[in-house]
Amino acid sequence: MFNRNWKVFYEANAGGGGGQSNNDGKQDGNDGEALTFDAWLGKQDDKVKGLLESHTKGLKNALDTERESRKGLEKQMRELATKAEKGSEAEKQLTAFADKLAESDRRADFFDAAHKAGVTNLKLAYTIAVSDEMFDKKGNVSFDTMKKTYPELFGVKKAPAGSAGEGTEGNTNVAADMNARIRRLAGRTQ
Repeated sequence: MFNRNWKVFYEANAGGGGGQSNNDGKQDGNDGEALTFDAWLGKQDDKVKGLLESHTKGLKNALDTERESRKGLEKQMRELATKAEKGSEAEKQLTAFADKLAESDRRADFFDAAHKAGVTNLKLAYTIAVSDEMFDKKGNVSFDTMKKTYPELFGVKKAPAGSAGEGTEGNTNVAADMNARIRRLAGRTQ
């Protein structure tokens, strides 16, 4: 019958496997250094940097426009709330919507700044900043203070050592290629 327990192994340098390997347990030339966008970008030539900048410029402009329109909307809601009858349902709802919009903007601004500061868990960092009242009157957080209090939020992401077959049940045989394995299993010799 059919054997469902077959294992497939790929030779890393024969194009059959996923990532590139130099057979020393390191993938894609990364020797355990920190994975950061800035480090990668620093290694690129000016042409690549220019392409990336032109590609992201439109996105940045759209994001800035959206933020400004949301701030304008919040301001309009607050103005309408002041014009509404004091204590009315309309005033309460407009104030609540304006507060939700302000909170949403504060969260988005925090995530942007936290990402630039090297925070690895943005949601947890925001929760801590809110619960520990780390925001100043302008809505900013001192990430130096946060780093001193919660250094685990600023861990460095590293590429895992190893190759595509490590951790499987058997020893990965990087010397054999797929065609030779198929021929051997079919009973044919090279």
